[in-house]
Amino acid sequence: MSARTHRPSVVFSGGGTGGHVFPGLAVAEELGSLGWRTAWIGRGRSLEERLVGAAGLEFRALPARAFVDRGPAERFMAIGVLAASTLRAAVLLRRLQAAAVFATGGYACAPTALGARLCGSGLYLLEPNAQSGAANRFLSRFATEAGTAFESAAKQLACEARLVGVPVRRAFGRVGEPPLLGDRTRVLVLGGSQGSEALNRRLPGLFARAARKTAIEVTHQAGPSLVGDTRDRYRTLETPALQATVEGFIEDTAAAMAAHDLIVSRAGAVTVAEVAAAGRPAVYVPLPLAAGHQRGNARAMVAAGAAILVEQDDLGAEAAAERCGELIADRDRLAAMARSARAHGGGDAARAVAERVCAIADASMAGRSR
Repeated sequence: MSARTHRPSVVFSGGGTGGHVFPGLAVAEELGSLGWRTAWIGRGRSLEERLVGAAGLEFRALPARAFVDRGPAERFMAIGVLAASTLRAAVLLRRLQAAAVFATGGYACAPTALGARLCGSGLYLLEPNAQSGAANRFLSRFATEAGTAFESAAKQLACEARLVGVPVRRAFGRVGEPPLLGDRTRVLVLGGSQGSEALNRRLPGLFARAARKTAIEVTHQAGPSLVGDTRDRYRTLETPALQATVEGFIEDTAAAMAAHDLIVSRAGAVTVAEVAAAGRPAVYVPLPLAAGHQRGNARAMVAAGAAILVEQDDLGAEAAAERCGELIADRDRLAAMARSARAHGGGDAARAVAERVCAIADASMAGRSR
């Protein structure tokens, strides 16, 4: 595909969690390699602004408010903000010469996606989960096309939808084999970009019991607002066999995975895809409120021999500690699971999606030139 250094841009939007931002960054990386200019419109002073800025994309802030599951007054105010932000987004999209908008879900992307309709830009939706989110179901009425990782989500959308998988940044594919060095197994805990109070509360005790079998070194992403409490929990349990470092948020997740032997995390579609691409064995703890698709994500990796599944309510049980301790202590099994994860993490969804976005952007520009 020819270079497009001076061609119109593709604008990304979506936020609230890393699960909304990271797939967009993966596709933006591919589009950049094809010569497209890329930019991001989202909420100011947010996690997405920080992540997008760190990735080198131009960021434009736009107000947005949630309007699902709100009372009448809040919903009325949110609709007013949505209308004003949509008009503002349309202005920004024209300034950015947006040939297409790529929306990754969440209420924060709604004004930009609707602004694309006003500008005549193509609109591509990404839905990585088994159940489509409310924002994507609404926006699919205006979308040119959507990409999904599950047939179930595709059936819930009003636009044409293709199964594409989950876009993952190139850095995860460059992660090497697990270190498995020395007498300690290195465990990385990922509770999501905002952290997980349940994992923060229950995992320190589980690791303390598992450390009876082998020495463990934990790096625990606790969430920015939950760091202090989580550090205190580990501090009361730390022994020579259990050492822990607690972080609020880990920005370079690929580098963190490269330095660890085992991942313990929720089982969101994006996280599971990144762990598989990095070739890391995992213990998945599905989020109960999203257990339908998270449990399905985890079971797919269990079936592939790359993970074990532990339910959240079982984390405090001696049986779960015993099971995890046996896994953490078994270097041969961890190495075999890592190979299975890598084999299951094949495919190049980010490039496939980027090529679809290119086609939509080309069609949009051709329509404007008529």
